[in-house]
Amino acid sequence: MKSFLKEAERISALPIESRVNRLGGYGPCGEVIYEGHPSGCPSVLVDGQKNATATFMSNGSVDFMVKLPNGMEVKVLDGHFDISEKREVNAPSSQLWIAVEKKGGHRIASLMTPRNNIHFAPKSVRLVKLGDPRRAMWYTAEFELDKGEALLSRVKLSFVYTDKGPALLRETALKNIGSKPVSGKLWSHFTLHGTQLFVYNKQIWYDQGMALSGTESVVSARVPWSDVLQVKRLSADLFGLKPLQATCDYSIFAGDSAANLFFPDAVLKGALLPGGAGASVSRFAVPAIAANSYAFALKPGRTAALRQSLLYITDEATYTRFRKTSSAPKPLYKSIAPAFKKAAQELVKQTPGAAAIRQAAPARGTDDVFPFFELTLPREKVVANYANSVWTGVKELYENCRAHGAKLADGIELGTRDRAQDMWPKIKEDPGRVRQDLVHALSFMYITVEGNPDKLKGRLTLRQKLHGMFPRQYPSHWFDRTKSVMNDNRPYTDSPVWLIDALCMYVRETGDISLLFESVSTIRLTNPDCPEKSGIVGNRARFTLLEIIMQVYACFERHAKDTPYGICQILYGDWCDPVDMFGTFPVGDAGTRGQGQGVEVRLSAHVFISAVAFLDLLESEKVQGKISAFRLKPDIKRLKVFANRLRQNIIKVAWEDGTGAGFIGTIHELKRNGKRPAYKKGELGYTLGSMKGFDFDGEKRRVLTVQAFCLEMLRIERNYLAPVPERDRKVAALLQTVDQVMYDPKLGLRLYNIPIGNNQIALDYVGRMGVVPSGTAENGEYHHAQAFMHTFRMDVPGQVDKAFQQFKPMMSALRDESIAGPFETPCTSYVSDPDDPHFGRAMYFGLSGSTDWIVEIFNKIAGICFNLHDDRLPAVSVRPNLPKALDHSLIFRRIIHFSTGAGRYRRIPFTLSIQPKGMVPAGICINGVVSEKAEVKSLEKMKELKIEIVR
Repeated sequence: MKSFLKEAERISALPIESRVNRLGGYGPCGEVIYEGHPSGCPSVLVDGQKNATATFMSNGSVDFMVKLPNGMEVKVLDGHFDISEKREVNAPSSQLWIAVEKKGGHRIASLMTPRNNIHFAPKSVRLVKLGDPRRAMWYTAEFELDKGEALLSRVKLSFVYTDKGPALLRETALKNIGSKPVSGKLWSHFTLHGTQLFVYNKQIWYDQGMALSGTESVVSARVPWSDVLQVKRLSADLFGLKPLQATCDYSIFAGDSAANLFFPDAVLKGALLPGGAGASVSRFAVPAIAANSYAFALKPGRTAALRQSLLYITDEATYTRFRKTSSAPKPLYKSIAPAFKKAAQELVKQTPGAAAIRQAAPARGTDDVFPFFELTLPREKVVANYANSVWTGVKELYENCRAHGAKLADGIELGTRDRAQDMWPKIKEDPGRVRQDLVHALSFMYITVEGNPDKLKGRLTLRQKLHGMFPRQYPSHWFDRTKSVMNDNRPYTDSPVWLIDALCMYVRETGDISLLFESVSTIRLTNPDCPEKSGIVGNRARFTLLEIIMQVYACFERHAKDTPYGICQILYGDWCDPVDMFGTFPVGDAGTRGQGQGVEVRLSAHVFISAVAFLDLLESEKVQGKISAFRLKPDIKRLKVFANRLRQNIIKVAWEDGTGAGFIGTIHELKRNGKRPAYKKGELGYTLGSMKGFDFDGEKRRVLTVQAFCLEMLRIERNYLAPVPERDRKVAALLQTVDQVMYDPKLGLRLYNIPIGNNQIALDYVGRMGVVPSGTAENGEYHHAQAFMHTFRMDVPGQVDKAFQQFKPMMSALRDESIAGPFETPCTSYVSDPDDPHFGRAMYFGLSGSTDWIVEIFNKIAGICFNLHDDRLPAVSVRPNLPKALDHSLIFRRIIHFSTGAGRYRRIPFTLSIQPKGMVPAGICINGVVSEKAEVKSLEKMKELKIEIVR
């Protein structure tokens, strides 16, 4: 216990070195410290190891999930708070209370959420979140009873993986900080129901548990029609505590049906209720829990401690043995209970307890742990701490997929676009997982046309347009592709483009070109004429990922040729799906979405950008060699011609000069009155995002996402692309518009300078945006949009300072507590209407996109470029792009995953150090050797990489 108690003292004394707002700030080593709870959304910490994930929230919610080899997800503990909806959805599955007997009755307080108390309000609370290399969440509180009587509680939650399975470690310390002795009880609880996959969905029928002693409890659950056995061991290690009572019987702990787990009857009454199973085997009739009580008597200055480990057994030999031993010879309780007890006792001997698990946990701060992402900015410490704490959320984002996550097929639903963006930071941590997920995600291409789709004649039908598209979402696991899966099969038209972006990043950063030649299957729609009501089933056709990607671009080319505007059609919407009524024909007919020839300019610019990046990838001699070896014949020339023509058409159709210069966002095939425009004369259908008054409601507006992607599109140069006429003037005019009509000093950049109304006109001519409250979310200010612009603007010569200035309001750590959420976590959007009482309040903390793009922004500031796939280019090059506010000072550390074969990597620690010239002359050193350029040709023989730049 000594190391824990020593760490507890350090946590209690930890100063806030960089205060963010009234609620807290960052500690000396970037620790996130709260002295009060955020009002709208808690802080979240996730630790994912192998097949298990633990999620800790500052409001005491704890979630513990294990994925079995068959794809089943076992909920060992259920979280009780929904981050997206920002409300409670369950009773707490784990809790701690202290109870002290005083005149007038018990004084009771939760140690996880001390505001839940009975005449025992905390004097102060402190929450501390630690990131890598040893993640943990601390909950501390100070209590005063009477004069001279005071207690300090410290609770630490962490996650450990043992050779027998994953374990949640909960360590608690109670210290008497008063001048008088204090005695009382410490109560502990875990709800440990089994997870079933049975037709009745009854969680408790197959559960049974037993308290072997005051420090050991074992709970198990069978899964019908399977060999799955869920076995959990709760073990405790005590210091200065006396065990009193223990049970696995919910009813004698929680109480009757009017009771609740915030204040169970046993805690209120000071003892387990009479009757029930007590410490014996509890099964069938009541839920399985593990509840314990302990007595403490502390003299001034003394401490009591409780260390608990909740171990889920994944070791097959161990749970097989448990199954065999616990099988009773007779179907009677008198036979069942002794058999279970024998098996539980045997399990305790075979598996590590709380003390052993704590000793197995790696020590915090060990030198041999190199970060996957770590930024140091001496001149902007809060910004650097924010960047590092944003990185801490990457695991949670990838595992819990907040954008979706409902049950689907054999797993959960994953948003195609969201998952693809989440892959970007995940590449830096676990490229093997990303590789696996890319292969799976790219196996969902629609096959809806027999024969050659490029030989189709006449106006394309919806079915014909879908050939080569991808669904809006897909199941994380789908074991039997002959069985139809009902999901949202409206294609977000940009879904495959984001996957291609992730694939290109993966190949560039790892050098693993073999991914392009993985073979995947495809899917077909059960009702291809009505995808929103269709299921999906597996299709026999198989292609390499390179062929899949070429077919995606061929699909976009068909769409562009099919419309009079010559750019990509919107179908059911792209990134901003609430504008899908632009894909109707005739105007306003929701039943014809996807059948019209309306176009989306942001989507078109994105397709252009990704096509150029993919063509760059294909120019690698190693890739060309593989293409020949696989006897593939991608029509690279055709893709180059399409990319060139696409950009020319975007500029021709969507660029507007003059006041508020920039690009139109979305264009319907027809005018508002349903008439066809005179396309040859340059007429357009009604629009969204025009400053010329062509919008559906006559307003003059700009859309930020469109300007961001078109900014990047304008600047790209290749030998197969025609130059953009007056490019620099267009770039300058577009940025001037962004500065003048989009920027708000509190919010940063708005998505729309004028939101879309919540009225019938908007519903008929735009789509779901007519329902999204004006001035909020994607109808107001949206972090995705901001991040797009900041990222692309940083590459424009002379614009990095302006981009950084406009990026700052987007960082939660640079806002006050009115943001209503955790300051260390990015949000998705703010309420942007200044007259709204919630103006500036955020929604959806930690959602896909915001986190991913922020990580990339900091990579872009460092100026690091990877090309591990192409021997003609430097494997690593650095072109620092630091804003003046950083004063030429930056230290950036990460891991480079150098591919040694398909899905295999060698880790190379990489440190980039940039400092201003002073005592040290200007220059560049690579691994201690002076160099003319900050470039490394090859990483083949390198064990580590250090680049030092003095400017």
